[in-house]
Amino acid sequence: MPALSDLKNVLAQRPLGLVFDIDGTLSPIAPTSDEARLYTGVVPLLERARERAHVAIMTGREIVDGARMVNVEGLTYIGTHGLEWSEGRPSLHTVQVVPQALQYIEPGTYLLDLVEQQLPRLPGVYVQRKRVGGTLHYRLSADQEQARRDILAILEEPARQVNMRLREGKKMVEVLAPLAVNKGQALRSFVEHFQVQGVVFAGDDQTDLDAVLEVERLRKEKKVVAGLSIVVQHADTLPVLLEHADIVVQEVGGMVDLLREIVEML
Repeated sequence: MPALSDLKNVLAQRPLGLVFDIDGTLSPIAPTSDEARLYTGVVPLLERARERAHVAIMTGREIVDGARMVNVEGLTYIGTHGLEWSEGRPSLHTVQVVPQALQYIEPGTYLLDLVEQQLPRLPGVYVQRKRVGGTLHYRLSADQEQARRDILAILEEPARQVNMRLREGKKMVEVLAPLAVNKGQALRSFVEHFQVQGVVFAGDDQTDLDAVLEVERLRKEKKVVAGLSIVVQHADTLPVLLEHADIVVQEVGGMVDLLREIVEML
């Protein structure tokens, strides 16, 4: 694993891209998604970083929700794992949606409705709706494994029937369009769009693995001069993420400390 000093080579490249996940990376995991807040000090660091780099927020949240949390103008916002893009806060700029995803809005709504109808027998489960699909969270359930099984039992067959995809994450089940769109592809598109020569990606969850692996591919293919991935380690971090990370930091506080160092190096 590279030493922190190896960051200097990446950060010296121009144009430079800095790409960050939100939940578990810049924001501590909260009981519900609505309760999550950015770690103290993140906003001024992002504001300083945008002066010298192309900065992107890449989240599984709906783009409007992610931008509401960060609320910094002059960043690229990428929502729903790459399905939505906005050059600046979406309240002020046009949001582009991957055209192929539009046909899956209705099936996604249908599946989330199925779970909502069963919420009285799913204590602790809550539904997070997105433009396309959404997320069923069971972090607050007394019996998390039972809640997980119940959600999958409700959704697996209907999802197959309407050609939607289910994916599990940290204490959640995602309802996704069956498209080859993920954070890795979104990262590559970001690199190509801004023609960055150095790129840093930071994330913490299974949904960030595609981007961590994409950093490796971009280096190997020489699409960037230098690239580096950062994984924020929590108690339940997947071993495969730690295996492929260039740098591992402990919890969100460690990520913010490193972000502060990154900004100082720019």
